[in-house]
Amino acid sequence: PIKVFLMTKLPHVGLNKKRLSKDIGNIKVKNLLLRNLENCEKLFLRKKNWTLHYYLNKKEIFRSFSFSYYKNMITQHGKDLGKKIWNLKKKHTGEVILFGGDIPSINFSAINLASNILKTNEIVIGPSFDGGFWLIGFANKKKIKYPFHNIRWSTKYALEDLVFNLNKSRVSFKFTERLRDIDILEDYCNYEYRF
Repeated sequence: PIKVFLMTKLPHVGLNKKRLSKDIGNIKVKNLLLRNLENCEKLFLRKKNWTLHYYLNKKEIFRSFSFSYYKNMITQHGKDLGKKIWNLKKKHTGEVILFGGDIPSINFSAINLASNILKTNEIVIGPSFDGGFWLIGFANKKKIKYPFHNIRWSTKYALEDLVFNLNKSRVSFKFTERLRDIDILEDYCNYEYRF
């Protein structure tokens, strides 16, 4: 089966999205993340060749509105986002696809496209509208250099820095669908009708 990993913090009040919480409150942020987690769970419910895993900051059973999450949970390890992604990649053989838990418009076709891209490339990236990326995947067919050196995380340059590193190392990559993640009030307002 193709392994997909949803990378997120546990959806507890006050733990997530600190910038957004200042504008809309901790409860709305928690509900936003829980609904996104439910959406991701539903995407893979009847997909026989896919397994969804939760890559969490802390391994703990948690509940959403209609699901209880208690299996396929893995704890994040690493000092920054790049190290956390890389540590997960190194633990698994075969194709690994990792995406964030704050993408309301996430859809199976974008993830399926990412998997197809990995048939002919070492890396696939899902760009976001803020200069970052919502998805990254690894074919794990051959050894590649650590691609996250000097990435300016949480800035509009994160994707640009990653692409620079991949080109420098001559690692083959392509992009899947561009989607919007929710980090600030403007992002939330654009998608509020969904919640």
